[in-house]
Amino acid sequence: MIQEKYTKLFSAAAILLSSSCFSDVAKSPAQPTPQQIEVQLDQAEHDFQIAKEMFIPWYTGPLITGSATNVPPGNVNLQPYLYFTVNYAEYNSHGKSVNTPNTYLLNPLLLIEAGITSWLDFTIIPQADFRWQKDHYAGNFDDLPVQFGFQVVKESAYVPNVRFILGEVFPTGQYQHLSSKKGGIDATGAGVYATSVGLNISKILWWFKLHPISLRLATSYNIPDARTSVHGFNAYGGGHHTRGKVKVGNTLNVDLGVEFSLTQKWVFATDVAYTYSNKSTFTGNPGVTDAGTPAKNGAPSSDQLSLAPAIEYNVSDSAGFIGGVWFSVAGRNSADFVSAILSYTVLF
Repeated sequence: MIQEKYTKLFSAAAILLSSSCFSDVAKSPAQPTPQQIEVQLDQAEHDFQIAKEMFIPWYTGPLITGSATNVPPGNVNLQPYLYFTVNYAEYNSHGKSVNTPNTYLLNPLLLIEAGITSWLDFTIIPQADFRWQKDHYAGNFDDLPVQFGFQVVKESAYVPNVRFILGEVFPTGQYQHLSSKKGGIDATGAGVYATSVGLNISKILWWFKLHPISLRLATSYNIPDARTSVHGFNAYGGGHHTRGKVKVGNTLNVDLGVEFSLTQKWVFATDVAYTYSNKSTFTGNPGVTDAGTPAKNGAPSSDQLSLAPAIEYNVSDSAGFIGGVWFSVAGRNSADFVSAILSYTVLF
């Protein structure tokens, strides 16, 4: 989402640039020497030139870390994303990457965020998955996240934005009665409602006067509401005649995003993302595989660390493009992947 205008912050920064000069004048002798006056005038001219080159920063991203700023009331932010991902390996229980057949994923999604009041907004994220693995193909809708954002604190000169998020994930994706021939690529959902709570924090920093930096920290904790019934081949394993229930584990996400303004329009961004999931447990009849062996159900605990560098081009203070690459760097019982991402955002 595009950041709110930082007009007050920009004005304060410009004032701070020249404040040292004026304070020096106030403290100087009643009759300064010509040399002192010359130094003060040179410093004032230097600060004035820097102030003229400063700008209100525009931001589109970063790619992964969520925003800490609500959409203003009466406005709508639309941000379509397109992910193209290759899962080429799996991290085992010891954190070693083990090669697997490549799975290709095309994931279009649309983030729709609407401002309701000065402290409340609403977000819905419809999306779909299209997967290929060898000669097999599958496609379907994903689960549907819906969120409310509560603006707890608005940014000022020394205070960051703080936003609390409360959401629910609706199980609209396919998670059971899967094909025995497709190796699970036709699973696009978890099959269970899940409540999510999150806290996002962001701040513009003027460490480099002509290159402001935006820092974001986003945390979320997803809590599945109940056990889900599974039949046959499913998102948690399964086989022929599988029938039982799966208790899906909770998930913690912690993301750190940094945006460095090269100019007002061009920005370098990067994310560091960490995910941890508790194990999912199964009770019931496990069923059998095509080979006649007992089918595995459930999933062990897992975690994953990933990076997502990107470049932004901001058309204006309310629209911009961002593109980058997201890839795993470490994990356990999770995918080893690389993903190309392209997005456009517009606020109106």
